[in-house]
Amino acid sequence: WSGSSKERRRWIAESVEQMSGCIKLIFIEVKVTDPALMRNNIALKRSAKGLGETSEEEFRRAEHRIREFRKKYVTIQDDGSEDDMSYVIFLNYGQQVVTNRMHGFLRMRIAQFLSTIHTETHTIYITRHGQSEYNRLGKIGGNSGVTEYGLEYARRLAKFAEETICREDGVHVNKARLWTSSLRRTNETASFIKHPTLLIDGAKWTQMSHRVYRNLDEIFAGEYEGLTYAEVAEQHEDEAFLRKVDKIGYRYPRGESYFDIISRLDPLVHELESYREPTLIVSHQAVLRLLYAYLMGYDRMDAPRINIPLHTVIKLKYNAWTRCVEEMIHLGPEIPDSG
Repeated sequence: WSGSSKERRRWIAESVEQMSGCIKLIFIEVKVTDPALMRNNIALKRSAKGLGETSEEEFRRAEHRIREFRKKYVTIQDDGSEDDMSYVIFLNYGQQVVTNRMHGFLRMRIAQFLSTIHTETHTIYITRHGQSEYNRLGKIGGNSGVTEYGLEYARRLAKFAEETICREDGVHVNKARLWTSSLRRTNETASFIKHPTLLIDGAKWTQMSHRVYRNLDEIFAGEYEGLTYAEVAEQHEDEAFLRKVDKIGYRYPRGESYFDIISRLDPLVHELESYREPTLIVSHQAVLRLLYAYLMGYDRMDAPRINIPLHTVIKLKYNAWTRCVEEMIHLGPEIPDSG
């Protein structure tokens, strides 16, 4: 069903209309005119197929095939003859976006999301805060600080950020970003990370500039903040049962559910998808479960059962042609068993 010509697009529109009047059709056209971006796409796609490095001769062959396809492809017309169709045109992945007849919430959300994505490699590092006082006591939520073990993790995380995230090739300094929630334990965990001002590619850049987002705060347990799960089960047996049978949909009394977190993460995911620099996110288990599930392509219904361990960095790397690959990096320290 390639819409490679004006006639084929018209045929597709008529065929879809005959299937059902309820189906909404959107044509999406991506134009790449930047030679460097085109070469990067060729190299990434060959690498994803396991073909290794791309030689100059292979670049020339690929560029020749693109030129031949260009002769056959008819771009969406701006002469009014296709103005009755819904379409989005992206020039160099968001450098310029043209929309036509994209009415309604869902269509505009699709256009908005697509305008943020690109084909280059994303590298995202996610980690929970260091052990907090509430972690030690087994309590839910709250805004406690980190323990001595959490503070040691903060020091190790800062060293890891400087030596690994900010030098992904092991030698040269690259741009990097830092996000945390607004809660005390994540800010204490990120407190040792340095923020030098660097000159990169002729422009000033604040390395690991600390951006604080309430969207990344832990799920709010409402009336159960500060209780242990054992206390909830003992004092509110019915609520404990409801949470057990529907963990993703369960909303704490006067609190939040996982669906509420999904809603507040939505704008951050759009921004995250637009980045090209490696990004370190210091947040909380419920939030990171959902981010991890999204990036790894897991069903969100399974997200509440994902384990995000303490004192561990999870590196997630992907591009337009490869599935997300994870690497677990345990930094420690080990937490003694209080039992």
